[in-house]
Amino acid sequence: MRVSTQQSYVTMNNSFSHMSDQLSHVMTQMATGKSILLPSDDPIAATRITQLNRQQASIEQYQGNIEAVTASLSQQESVLDGVSNDLLSIRDDLLQASNGTNSAESLASIGQEIGSLTDAMVNALNYQDGDGHYIFGGTINDKPPIVEQDTDGDGTADTYVYQGNTEHRSATVSNGVEVDTNVSVGEIFGPNLDLLNDLNDLSQEMQDPNLDPSDPQLQSDIQSTIDELDQVSTSLNTAIGTLGETQNTITMLNDAQSTVSMTNDALIGQLGDLDYGPASITFSGLEMAMEATMKTYSKVSELNLFSVI
Repeated sequence: MRVSTQQSYVTMNNSFSHMSDQLSHVMTQMATGKSILLPSDDPIAATRITQLNRQQASIEQYQGNIEAVTASLSQQESVLDGVSNDLLSIRDDLLQASNGTNSAESLASIGQEIGSLTDAMVNALNYQDGDGHYIFGGTINDKPPIVEQDTDGDGTADTYVYQGNTEHRSATVSNGVEVDTNVSVGEIFGPNLDLLNDLNDLSQEMQDPNLDPSDPQLQSDIQSTIDELDQVSTSLNTAIGTLGETQNTITMLNDAQSTVSMTNDALIGQLGDLDYGPASITFSGLEMAMEATMKTYSKVSELNLFSVI
């Protein structure tokens, strides 16, 4: 069978083009350090790498959520620690006021301090995060959880009112794992804010110029407020403990996810990183083959009927 010059050219050109593509592929592998540039390079490894990369993306999202939740929980815990200290100070003031030896002037001074500490607690519980959200109103975060309203119609604000709810926000921090990310004023102080209102009333009572320090009603009011304060302190400590437990949980999850992420990175490297030794051998072989093909074609192209006569 005779092979025409055109057929020879086409065969040589196809061979050269194929080797050129192979050489380009190996050069790209060596430049990127990746052995798998196309799924067809290693379908099984490519599929596994895709799965691992999806898991890595999920872990990255979970860890981003954990970072945001941790910051929020730390903020809440810090604010509530301050509120707890204020409650302890008020309790000390109430115990001092209940000893029966205070003058009207000293009671007025204690009442003024209780009022100031109550205002400080309200301001703290109306704390806004960096995005302007009120963090202690349950799932209602676009308005302050505590406001003072005029409930008796005399034109003066006299009662603290809760505008939030007792529901919890949540965040996904691992596959199938959600955690509550907040505590609320309502679950600590009760939806009617009885303690805050009783402290406000007691503060005004103790600052009344006509107050009789020996009035049994005053002592009864002080004692009932102490009892109420102790109940709220228990709820507050429970809330702070809940925040701490959640932080411990997500810290453990974050550590576990970091370990999984490092393992995944190692597996992705094993599956997809290029072994430069064999790649260099392949590269050199292709270069030599292309060079030989070019020389062969050059020789063949010089042949004609007269060159063999």
